[in-house]
Amino acid sequence: MATYEDVLDNVTLQASKIIARQNTENIVTDLYNIICQKCENGDLINELNGIERVFYLCQTFELNMNNGGIHQYYENSAGNFANETVEALVEIKAMNTALILDKANSIFKEGIVPEDCDARIEELESLDYSEVSWFLDELDHQFYECVDDLSSLNLKYVLTNKEAFM
Repeated sequence: MATYEDVLDNVTLQASKIIARQNTENIVTDLYNIICQKCENGDLINELNGIERVFYLCQTFELNMNNGGIHQYYENSAGNFANETVEALVEIKAMNTALILDKANSIFKEGIVPEDCDARIEELESLDYSEVSWFLDELDHQFYECVDDLSSLNLKYVLTNKEAFM
């Protein structure tokens, strides 16, 4: 039976092959899938180095936004990292997107999103639904209209920091 270290070595080898491609098409998607394996979809996020972590957080946020919006993001485990994801978005130069998430985070007490999913959902449910729903819908709309091209920014971030993925 393969140990975690064996799996990690295989994941690192796969990531190195992805990064080394001449054709950049699908690098972000394929690398994200490998990083998800490495950190077991966020359960072992501390196994990622800082560069991988930024990449993972930004990709996870984008996928959640495109699959149901900010409310869905908060209702699943990806929202555990909402506070840190603002900083990750700034790191890849997605300033407008970082501002959108920061505004959304402001609905929580003192602008701090609980890292525990149950606590986060409980706090969301304690808020005035009509006001929160309207506000989050507006932020979803801002995200979809946003000038930040997260795919391009993530690709640039990966290529600039490719050694960190090898």
